[in-house]
This record gives sequence, structure tokens and C-alpha cells, in this order.
Amino acid sequence: MLRPYEMSSVIITGPKNLQETIIKELHNLKILHIIEHSKNEFADIGRPLESANRLSEILVKVRALIAALNIKKQEIKFELKKSFLEIESTARKLTEELNINLEELKKTEELISKNESIKQELEILKDINAPLESFAPYKSLAYFTGYLKDENKALALKEELLKATQKLMLFHCLVKKRCFIVLFIDSKIKDAVSNILRKANFSPVSFVNIGNLKGNASANFKKIEEETAKLQKKKGEIKAKIVNLGKDYKDFLIASDDFLSEQLEKAEAPLKFAATPSSFLIKGWIPTDDLSKSIDRLNKITHNKIFVHFESAKKEDKVPVKLKNPKYAKAFEFFMDLYTLPTYKEIDPTFIMFLTYPLLFGFMLGDFGYGLTTLILFMILKRLMPKAKNFLNILIFSSLSTMFFGLLFGEFFGFEEIGSFYLPHILSRVHDINGLMFLALVVGIIHINLGLLIGFINEYKSHGFRTGLYAKGSWFIFEIWLVFVVWLFNFTNFTLSTKILILLLTLIVPLYMLYKGEGIRGIIEIPSIFSNTLSYARLMAIGLSSVVLALIINDSAEQFFHKGGFLVLIGVLILVIGHVINIMLGLLGSFLHSLRLHYVEFFTKFFHGGAKKYQPFGLKIQ
Repeated sequence: MLRPYEMSSVIITGPKNLQETIIKELHNLKILHIIEHSKNEFADIGRPLESANRLSEILVKVRALIAALNIKKQEIKFELKKSFLEIESTARKLTEELNINLEELKKTEELISKNESIKQELEILKDINAPLESFAPYKSLAYFTGYLKDENKALALKEELLKATQKLMLFHCLVKKRCFIVLFIDSKIKDAVSNILRKANFSPVSFVNIGNLKGNASANFKKIEEETAKLQKKKGEIKAKIVNLGKDYKDFLIASDDFLSEQLEKAEAPLKFAATPSSFLIKGWIPTDDLSKSIDRLNKITHNKIFVHFESAKKEDKVPVKLKNPKYAKAFEFFMDLYTLPTYKEIDPTFIMFLTYPLLFGFMLGDFGYGLTTLILFMILKRLMPKAKNFLNILIFSSLSTMFFGLLFGEFFGFEEIGSFYLPHILSRVHDINGLMFLALVVGIIHINLGLLIGFINEYKSHGFRTGLYAKGSWFIFEIWLVFVVWLFNFTNFTLSTKILILLLTLIVPLYMLYKGEGIRGIIEIPSIFSNTLSYARLMAIGLSSVVLALIINDSAEQFFHKGGFLVLIGVLILVIGHVINIMLGLLGSFLHSLRLHYVEFFTKFFHGGAKKYQPFGLKIQ
């Protein structure tokens, strides 16, 4: 429970003609954590099986289809009855059908986009009664299109232009509160007219999409709208075809992905092996409990033509870790995955976190009503979100702890008294802040010393009693010295100089032990034992802020209740919204600060971590 599963180092070697058989059996056993071989002078890296390239190609096609059809990977109950050749054939036909639809969709979207551009230009021109053929390039005719600041400018501009030429046609209208003009003139005076327009602050607009249209803009606008509506309908039909393809082939593609991934994993397994022209060698780790059964099965399928060597983990080995915790505490492995796994020789703190994390959480939130509410919420979420089961189990345990502390503090949604019934309690957080602070610091001292005790056990197991005594036991001696100092200054009649002398002489022992155990770093870290302990004052601070906010919410609502009438409804809203917000803040604060106290104050006393997770060949990683 406090240690990972015991592991044994295993070496499997045999002739090349048995390699594929061994791979298949190991994949079925799902028991061997393979250590990748690095090429050396004695053995090369193995080559993948012949099927690897083909498997890889078809897997790429299947995953491309899954992505293109927007299929989400999920657990399915689908039996893949088709062979590898049929999977390849089906995937190829599906790819061709999908590509046809995607190409048609692309062309349709391009036409819609083009029509939208034409519509934008026609929108501007639809109130101008000029034939669209006039906007084609002519040798003798030039035109200008664009905006003026206001409509009065258009009249002034016409008078100015008439002085230059009588051969002109000027159209104008308001487009989005701006004056838009279309001016046709003789191409010979184009430059002169351009100068006049520039002086009138004319902003030109180019029309590049209507050159092939005939008739007026208004009629063409309606025609384009109708055409766009048909294209949009066609686009919807194509998308529906693609969606239906995804629905029809979803289970097949997900099952094919799983099957091909599994086959490719087998085919590429030799890349992790050592190899010679005639043999292979696999090195890895197997849980000791499963070792005998695994070796028997491998020998049986190869008719004892392989050699298997095994031995217990050595001190210097980097052993992959498989955590060993009871089912009820397994959810708390989530925190170890979030942080780092303990090394093979270390105590696994998962079970300890199962005991202490909810207690610190409940100490901070500490309200029976809040605990009951969050318990119901998390149990409902657990049904709706099965993939978050472990995380929600942690919160469920924490909610139960919140209810327990709510009973100790006598709090129900911040109330210590409901009607005329006074809730019994051991400690009132509002009226006994000093007691709450003292309790928080006591919890901190116990928690930190628990970490030091685990650290001593780790050091003792790894390096012997003396190292454990100096590295971790020295902190206990230092704490005993602190108690001795308190007794010396408060319960003895020695002179001050004598007390100081005794203090300095007795300090030599813990300082020497700290230096021997952790070097100068141990001396430097002496202040940290005080800061770590004071850090547990947050248990009081977070809890007090939560209960004070609850009281403010209750008092505010009560004022509206006393006024009666419609204001009672406002009081109810204040209660509901206020407590919902307070619960959310309390959950966030309690979760993060409980986690911090473990990671920073607790783990630093014993935990090193950094181990690799045990990942047996053939086991699908969730």
C-alpha cells in the first residue's frame, strides 16, 4: 500500500524466427515494460516486421478520414469483422467518396464567395439606373465610380464638370449615408476630369466582378440572390452527405484505428529490441507477482526454445513504478500523476494523501450545508462525466470531510443557529479565532513531522540508519531543542547569561546533526521549518474568510426578510446567489491550498520522485 508493486528485471532472448511469436504473446499478456535498446558494438537495433510500412500507410488514411469526418474518439462496442485487406479497401473507397464531396463542396463555396463579392458591388449600384454593360472598357468612353462627402457636393461637382464638357452623364444616390456617384465622360478629357474629382475629395471605388453582367443592377441583384440560395442549399446537401458518411462509418473507423494501432505497435516493437543477424534480445520489467506465470506462457508457446533471465531490482536500477493502492484510495493517484511518481524505493504518499488531503480541505471549507451541497453535485457529475471519475472521487471524499468539520464547527450555510435551535459545536470559527489558529498550527506541526518521519524511513531504507538519523532525525532533535528552550526560559530560575550559555551549548547537537545530514543546506533551511509551520495558518484564514462571507450573505438576506412583501424574494435570491458564489470560492481556495500544503510543505520533507510510469507493452493508455 505504501510501496509500489515489486518489479523484476527480465531479459528474453531467442532465435529470429520466434520473434513475431514472442511479440504477439507479450502483447496479449500486457505485462512487460520494455526498455528501449541503444545501438552498441555488441548488438544493433531490431528492424520492424515486414507489415509495418503497409500498416502505417493505411493507419494514416484511417486517421485522416477520422479527422476529415470530424469523428471524436470514444469508447465503442463494435466488432470489427473485416480483414486487413477489407479495411484497406473500405478506407480507399471511403476516401474517394469523401474527396469527391469535398471537391464539390470547395467549388460550391468558391461560387458562393464569388456571388457574395458580386452582390456587394450590385448593392452599391442597385439604386443607379445605369446599364451594367456601360462598366465594360471602351476606347471612347471613360467612367468614374466612388464616394463624395455629401449629396450637395454632387450638385456642385456637376456644375464644375459642365464647364469642362457638356458630354457627361452623372448618377448619384445615398449608400449607407454616403453619397455615391457614377460619372460617364468622353475618354479624351479623362485626365482633366480626374483633377476636378481630386479637388472635390472624391474617393474612388473599383468594380471588378460585374464586367460580364447585362441589364441593370437591381435585376441582377435578385438573380444573384436566387442563385446563391440554390448554391447554399447544395452546400447544405453536400455537408449532410459528409456528416452521414461520418455517422455510417464512425464505429468502423474508430475500431479500425484501434486495430491498426495495435497491429502497428506489434510490427514496430523490434525497434526497441537488441538484434543480431540470427537472434533478438528484449529487456524490460515485469511485476514480480506475475513473473512465473509470464515465463511459463512464453516457454510454452516457443517449446522452451528461448532463454529468460530475471532478477530483483538493484539499488542503482531505474525501475518503472506501478503504484499499489487500495481501490478506495486509488483516485488520489491523480495527484501523483499531476506532480511526479515516487521512485521505486520511496514510500508512495498516495494513501497518506487519501487520509490528509480531505481533512485539510474540510478544515477550510468546514460547513455541513456546503459539504452536503457539493457532495450531491459531485455525485451527479460523476454519473455525467465518467472520465473524470478519479478527480470527482477526490472531491466527494473532500465533501464528506467538509460535512464532518461542519458538525465540529456547528455551521450550516454559515448559520450557527437555525430558528431557536442552536447547533452544537466543539469550536466556533467566528467566536474563537485564537483557538482556530492554534488548531491550524497543531495540524501543521503534525503534518510536517509526518513528512519528516516518512523521510527518515526513506533514508533508512536507501542509505541506512545513520544517514536517516542525520538527514531527517536531526530535525526531530532540533524540535526537541526548541521545546527545551521554551522550558528553559519559562520554568527555570537560572540567570539570563546562564540560560543563553545552556541554549548555545545544547544547540551544537542539532546543528552538528543537520550539517552531517544535509551539509550547509541543512543549516540554511532552519528558518524554513518555522515558515512551513506558519503556512498552515491558511487553514484558519481561508476557513474564516468563507464563514465571514456566509454571515454577511445571511445578514443581508435577513434585512430583506424583515421588510416583507416582494423584498422577501430579493432576500431569497441573495441567499441562493451569495452562497453559490461562496461555495465556488471555497471549493477553489480549499482545493488549491490543500494541494499546496502537500506539494510544498509536506512533500519537501521526504519526496524526491521522478520515476517513469510502468507502461506494459500492449496495454492501451487511457
